[in-house]
Order: sequence, then C-alpha cells, then structure tokens
Amino acid sequence: MRVLFVPYGTDRAPATRYRVTQYLPHLAERGIDYSVFSAISKLSTALMIKSPDFTPLARFLYYVYVSAERLFRFLAIVFICRGFDIIFLQRTTFPLRLEMLLKMLNKNIIFDIDDAIYLPDREGDDFVTRIKKYIKKNEVINILKISRIVIVENEYIKRFVSQYCKEISKLPGPIDTERFFVRNKKGLDRVVIGWIGSPATTSYLHMLDNVFRDIKRKYDFVKFRFIGLGKYKNPPVEFERIDWNSETEVGSLQGFDIGIMPMPDNEWTRGKLGCKMLQYMAVGIPAVVSYTPTNAEIIDDGENGFFVTKENEWTDLLSMLVEDAPLRSKIGERARNTIQELCSLRKSVTYLVKIFESLKD
Repeated sequence: MRVLFVPYGTDRAPATRYRVTQYLPHLAERGIDYSVFSAISKLSTALMIKSPDFTPLARFLYYVYVSAERLFRFLAIVFICRGFDIIFLQRTTFPLRLEMLLKMLNKNIIFDIDDAIYLPDREGDDFVTRIKKYIKKNEVINILKISRIVIVENEYIKRFVSQYCKEISKLPGPIDTERFFVRNKKGLDRVVIGWIGSPATTSYLHMLDNVFRDIKRKYDFVKFRFIGLGKYKNPPVEFERIDWNSETEVGSLQGFDIGIMPMPDNEWTRGKLGCKMLQYMAVGIPAVVSYTPTNAEIIDDGENGFFVTKENEWTDLLSMLVEDAPLRSKIGERARNTIQELCSLRKSVTYLVKIFESLKD
C-alpha cells in the first residue's frame, strides 16, 4: 500500500508534526510505503507561523503569495497522485474547485481536520478577514464532499463535517507517550508554571496578566516559563522565554510543575483540542485550562486536570497547586493515564492503518 500525505505545511507546523510526521516510522514498520509533499513550502510555513504578528498589509501580501504557491504545488500533486493508493490531505484544501480534478485521478481521498479551519482564525471585519472566511469555508466544504473518509479530532468538528460526509473517524491527539514521558522532580525548591504555544496563541496569555502578578506577589519561589512565544509583555512579571525546538521540547515541558492553557470559549476555539493540554498531561503535570466543551472530552475536572471559567479561579487553582506538591503528583499521574488510554500514538497508528485498509478495492 502506498500513501501520499499532503499536509498544509511542513513539519514546522504543529498539525503536520502531530497528524502526519509522527505516524510515518510506525507506518513503515507495518509495511506501508509513503511520500510527503506539503501544500506550501518551508518558507511559507515559517511565514504562516509568524503571520499573527503581521500588519494588515503584510498579511494581505502573504495571502497573495501563498495562494499563488498553492496553485503551483497543486500541479505537482496532480502529477504524482496516480502512483498512490491513498491521498491523505491534512488540512489541505484547494482553490478554484481543483479538488474535482484530484478526485478524477484518485478516488481514495482521506481528509484530516483537527481545527475549525472553516472559520476565521482571528476576529475582525476587515476586507482580508472577510475574504479569507468566505474562501476557506467553501474550500473545506468542497474537500469534505469529495472525501471517502474524513478524520476529525473532536465532536465539535465532527458535527460540522457530518453535514457533508458520512464516513467519519475520530482520532484525538495523538501523543507519542514514549517520547513524552514523566521525569522525576524531587528535591527542587521552586515551582515552574509553564505554557507552550506559538505566535497564534500568544495573545491568550493576556487573559492571565493579573493572575501572573497575583501569583508572583504571593509566591516569590514561583517561576514562569513560556515556550514558543510571539509578542508578549507583562511588566513587572519576569518570565523565561524559550524558543520552540523539536530537540528540546520534551525536556522543557518536563521542567514544568504546572501547565496552563488559557483560551476564550468561542466557535474557533471549540474546534481545537489543545495540543499543549495533551502534552502537559503526557509528561505527568497537572493542566489548568480554560473550559470548552472540546477540552471536556479529555479533562475530568478535579480528577485528571482542572477547568477554569473566571479570572479569580485561575488564581485560586494555581495557588492550590503551588502549595500542594502531592496533589500535583496525583493529578499528573491520572493525566498521564488518560493520555495513554485515549490519545497514545501507537493506538492511533493501529486505528489509522485500519482506515487505510478499509479503502482497499
């Protein structure tokens, strides 16, 4: 069996790493041949990650450039797709109804969607945002209609997809629980509250500006460590800024004692099963996260993590965890067990192979 993976970006993009790249060695072990050809280049992927910090003009120019590149790279996808048994599109959509040409050449199309990419990823009523919203939603719907199977990450996205495709499979995560493991932290005299993310989610940290100040005033031994930040300032709170790196990512996460994931509860965020939450849980640290129905598919409040809906709850819960090391350990252990049960990479690979085999003629 040969599978062509077409992720939207290169493996610098989190979705590509988690929903494509980490599968590949395990698929090879099972005798599945594959190739990967991303819909946009390495340069465009880097620009995409930085785009939340762009000015409106820079963002518009970026969209024009990427649109032209997607058309060019589509030609390469068309040229090679007939040599594969399955085309696996991870978030990848095409302009101008070009997906119909792809279907004519290869009917075994799987579409993997782990975010509500049919919605705008930022609020606003400017021209660029409105155009992007219209184009993206129609591109997603068109892909859903020609896909034989759609893989979703959560129930919220599944409800949207079910309007256009009947064959739907659900795969949360996945998380490589052999790579993300628990590290002993005994004997340390400080508590690290940590966050991992990207420029696209950095703005959510401002939801906790006052909380960080309150915690620092109460506990001078608490440290804040943020990985993958975009533009963020919160004087007078000091924090350690760490650039994201695949080689150091796990070790940096293991240095956290508490993981945080603030986010608003809206249509866009309900389509996200926060990867950072799953990462915290996998390395055995308690996750304190904003409540959304999607996060509630994994978190059982007070058992394997904590939900927050109000600012004062953030301060109270973080204070409780800072002061209670045994509680951090107990919640972290339960969180780790949850990830192993629901989101482990090896279980997901087995399920994915079954999906592939179901498409055999």
